[in-house]
Amino acid sequence: MAALEEAFGEVIQRQITDDASFTKWKASAARREVVAFVTRLNNSCVNKPNLSIDAAPLQIRKLMDALRAIAKGCDQYLPTPGEARRYGSPMFRDWHAWLVTTAPGLLASLGSDSAELAARLAASFGDRTRIDYGTGHEAAFVVFLLGCFKLQLINDDAIDSGAVVCGCFAEYVRTCRVVQRCFGLEPAGSKGVWALDDYQLLPFLFGCSQLADEEHGFGDEDTGLLTVNAVALSQRSMFYECLAFVDEQTGQTPLDVAAPILFNLTMQPWRVNARRLLRLFDEEVLGQKPVVQHMLFGELLRADWDSNTGPSEESERLMRMKAVMDAANRKLGIGS
Repeated sequence: MAALEEAFGEVIQRQITDDASFTKWKASAARREVVAFVTRLNNSCVNKPNLSIDAAPLQIRKLMDALRAIAKGCDQYLPTPGEARRYGSPMFRDWHAWLVTTAPGLLASLGSDSAELAARLAASFGDRTRIDYGTGHEAAFVVFLLGCFKLQLINDDAIDSGAVVCGCFAEYVRTCRVVQRCFGLEPAGSKGVWALDDYQLLPFLFGCSQLADEEHGFGDEDTGLLTVNAVALSQRSMFYECLAFVDEQTGQTPLDVAAPILFNLTMQPWRVNARRLLRLFDEEVLGQKPVVQHMLFGELLRADWDSNTGPSEESERLMRMKAVMDAANRKLGIGS
């Protein structure tokens, strides 16, 4: 993070530094805005498959091209066989420095000269000091997309048509997998902390919504093994893309042992799973100090602790929608 803050420290800063600021964050308009945006993204992709780059609208295609360029950049910094390391490859630090310097040019090709937006893009792929990646970096990319919307690089139609999620966000996850595999990034926090995926959360949420009205079930409750070909179904949903990745990483270990929360999703309808995962994101990502203490604030996401500015009308509408989802969860006996 140090190189990122050195390059962009004038436009982005960490503001959640102690228990007092964390308590203010939990009740802030900024947190509500992020939850509302994720809720909108989730609603946009219901029953919609992954979007190929050729079928994507121009503005989304440009973002997907930029993400592919980020993934391609790994080729310049491949780890040396036998290099000395305890965890992830130190070459990640060199790659991350490249990303920090490259991000402004990538965004210039999209028509933006926002240094803050470039900082948010560079913050979305892991921490250069710890050589790790986790759901906080995933949340950083959500805020990057929110910034793109605020700066009119993506419009309402791109969001509500599902193109942002099914095209751009899906491409982001694929780029993250390239980076994770290339440098052997450590999961931020304890390995397997979610018992879901060592790195990601949101593609499972969006992936469940993509499958909303399809028959649920992907695992055998007796054997703990998959009953679907996740690789063959990857184009249908980010959920299957992630399922294939987890299955690859766990090897011969039954899924119900390697990723019990993930396996438990086979027992519930997709819409129920989506509600559970949205709540998990709100409570276990945005509601956890070890995660959000690394969140960056600026003009595109303000640290509004001491202001009286409330959420926008759109934010209020989506928060009411989330309240309905929470009420449904309680009725179903999901969560507290």
